[in-house]
Amino acid sequence: MKLKLAFLLALISSAGLIAADAPADAPKGDAPKKAEGKGEKGKKGPQKPESVDEATWKKFLDANKAASEDAGVKAAEEKAKADPKDADLRKAVMEARKAAVLKADASLESVFKALEEARAKGKGKGEKKKKGEEPAAK
Repeated sequence: MKLKLAFLLALISSAGLIAADAPADAPKGDAPKKAEGKGEKGKKGPQKPESVDEATWKKFLDANKAASEDAGVKAAEEKAKADPKDADLRKAVMEARKAAVLKADASLESVFKALEEARAKGKGKGEKKKKGEEPAAK
């Protein structure tokens, strides 16, 4: 028992010495990063695909913000608030928003295509592997 205690104290004190030797300007490991795509009130918006230039993305965000005032979008959002887990209602909100954005500026269709491609690429990232299952070949 005394040997375990001595070992534990040695381990703790050596960890303190190592931390004291670290430079002050060293990165702090897994510090939380500012989330990209955060909009008003902490709502997460779409992240900019690499294939979309900054000017077009800004134009898209402005049109998306203006689409929030559209009557069809507001109606779809109200229905989705009633049952937030319903995937069909969430999809209806996305479709209503897309229609409102494209009604305001049809040239933004390329941004929607880029977002859909990015979503399709990201679909397999969060899947959990089952026991004994081989990882999917890429």
